[in-house]
Amino acid sequence: MKQIIVGVGGIVIKDNKVLLVRHTYGQFKGKWIIPSGHVETGENIDDAVLREIKEETSIETRVKNIISIRSIILPDGNSEIYIVFLLDYVSGTPTSDGIENDAAAFFNIDKVINDENVVYLSRYLIKKVLTHTYNKLSLDPFYPFGNFNYKLFC
Repeated sequence: MKQIIVGVGGIVIKDNKVLLVRHTYGQFKGKWIIPSGHVETGENIDDAVLREIKEETSIETRVKNIISIRSIILPDGNSEIYIVFLLDYVSGTPTSDGIENDAAAFFNIDKVINDENVVYLSRYLIKKVLTHTYNKLSLDPFYPFGNFNYKLFC
C-alpha cells in the first residue's frame, strides 16, 4: 500500500550562522543538511519541527514561518511532502544526537551557500533566507472549531 510521508525541516539562524547536522545514513551520508525528520501520528507540523530540532541538536527554537513546501513522488510510488520552517533560536549548544547525525554545529551562512558538502536543497533554501527571497506562511489565529488541535498557516 502506498503512503504519504510528511517530513519537516528547520532553518535556524544565530549571529549570521546557520544550524546544520552531518547525516549518518542514506544518500546524504556524510553531508551537512538542515535538521529534519518525520511528523509522527497525532502531531502537528510545527510541533514536529520543534521536536526534531531539539532531538537532533539539543537546540530550543520557536517557529517563525513556513518558507517552503516540497512535494515529490518517490521511485517506490510513495508520496513525500517536506515542509521547511524558518525558526528563531531560543537557547542551547549544538550537540549531535549520535544516531541520525554525527555532528551538529552553526556555520557561517555566506560559506554554507557555496559548500558542496552541504545538501543542495539546504543550500538553496538557506540562500533564499539570506537574500530575503522566500515566501512566508505564518500561524494564523483563525480557529473555527472546538475540541481538536487545529492550526492554519497562511
